[in-house]
Amino acid sequence: MPEAQAAKVDVNPQLGQICKATAAMTFGRDYKIMKLDKVDPDGIAYVYYNRPSDNTRWAIKCRLEGERVMWASDNPDSTGRWRNNPADEVITYSINGKKLNLKQVYSDGSGDNATYDLK
Repeated sequence: MPEAQAAKVDVNPQLGQICKATAAMTFGRDYKIMKLDKVDPDGIAYVYYNRPSDNTRWAIKCRLEGERVMWASDNPDSTGRWRNNPADEVITYSINGKKLNLKQVYSDGSGDNATYDLK
């Protein structure tokens, strides 16, 4: 009997940039300081930045569920939960030409939008 193969994950080629933009928007930081560690074969991107005020490292991981960007903190001392609780903000993305648009909506209906240039 043949061994079952794991389903191949179709990884979005812009996943790293989407995750960097998500971190920038979520933490109110400049996109330019975000660094991509890696994108793993399971479709999870790992992004970090060094906070300019004290040079501490802050890291998150991201994955996509349709148009929704799911993220969790990924620091050595505090790996957080995926932000998928109904009370969590919902971040969605869309790509229009060379523009990446992010929309963040909080549980109270307020939100934010950001646009980034894709490479």
